[in-house]
Amino acid sequence: MILRSFLINAVLSLPAGAQQVAGPIIPGPPPDEYMDVTGDGIADLLITSRTVHISDPQQPGFNGLYKLGVRTLSGTAVLMWNTPSNQRWYSLEDSTRLDTGLLAARIHYKQLSWTDEDNPTEFWLLERPFGPSVTKDQDGWYGTGDHHDGRTMVLRSANERGTSVAAFTFELPFPYGRVMVRTKHVVRVPNGYGEEGDLIVLKREPEEPPFDFGHELAGPQVMVPPGIPPDERVNLNGDEIDDLLIIGQLEPVNGIGGPGHFVRGLSTLPGTMLLMTRERWGVLGYFRLREGEVLTPEHLANGLAANLLVWVPTDGEPIFVPMMLHPFELPNEPPGWSFDADAFDGALVYRTMEYDRPIIGALEIISDGTGGQFGVRAQTWVEEGQVLELR
Repeated sequence: MILRSFLINAVLSLPAGAQQVAGPIIPGPPPDEYMDVTGDGIADLLITSRTVHISDPQQPGFNGLYKLGVRTLSGTAVLMWNTPSNQRWYSLEDSTRLDTGLLAARIHYKQLSWTDEDNPTEFWLLERPFGPSVTKDQDGWYGTGDHHDGRTMVLRSANERGTSVAAFTFELPFPYGRVMVRTKHVVRVPNGYGEEGDLIVLKREPEEPPFDFGHELAGPQVMVPPGIPPDERVNLNGDEIDDLLIIGQLEPVNGIGGPGHFVRGLSTLPGTMLLMTRERWGVLGYFRLREGEVLTPEHLANGLAANLLVWVPTDGEPIFVPMMLHPFELPNEPPGWSFDADAFDGALVYRTMEYDRPIIGALEIISDGTGGQFGVRAQTWVEEGQVLELR
């Protein structure tokens, strides 16, 4: 039943530690409310509602849902991660400060992007069932799961009075039925702050492509400029604890300053290790798992016991796995980004913790081409002691 499933899901979507408390149900949907987040006298957000009608012959009398949320107004954009590893709303790592320099760097290196300021972005945070079959005990506002509880988000507001960047949060006071927007920080910035250049199309398909099975038009490719971008944290298994870093560094050709390469790659965070294999002359290389191959508990245990397989880092020191490089002051090398020779030679195998239990998994490298943007994705993972198979 739709109504029963809705009520179960709604209760599960309440913020941790929250309980539906007794009290009068706030009539809904409430009237619209304009919010000036940046303090320049011009509204940036609209707290609004909509009605979703649902017709279910198996459950007559349940007519639909009232939804309550927030919509951006013209000139307002919200910041989001937009990389192969992270596709989500951006929230401040440190909610006590708003570092516009760091945000500008992340935007410059194509880690972050703004939503379209000319088209509204919507966050539907609460919902309430309505209809003659909804009982008094069932009637009430419930969280949708899109409440962003505890997250500090970032918006940019541009109008005739200037441009501002603000850190803000959504709050859902109890009893449910209201949405509040709290401003944490506001910084006035120059007009045009955080604007991105156009994406560059490296290759276009013919104007009249053949209609082969699986044919897709080539889209624009993100071009990451050379340099050392801010670190990007990656959560592999959705447990709210980050496991890896995507980092950049300058590696001089002669070891001390001068020309060299900007190199982008992976580094582990505490609690995460990568599996390495001892190759010829005792040199360690990264263990690779290819499609159709399996890593059994016996193979792993025997390899570790014989010192043919090693989890690194073993001493707490971070490691670096190079993935892409770009020449710096090396005119004899072709310009642009290029992949390390082993970047796509199978999946890396990692070990980390998931809610206090050890797991092992296969790590896939993903990219949209040679524009300098790449990411990682946990293709599969199992509890330690089980068979890891790459499919």
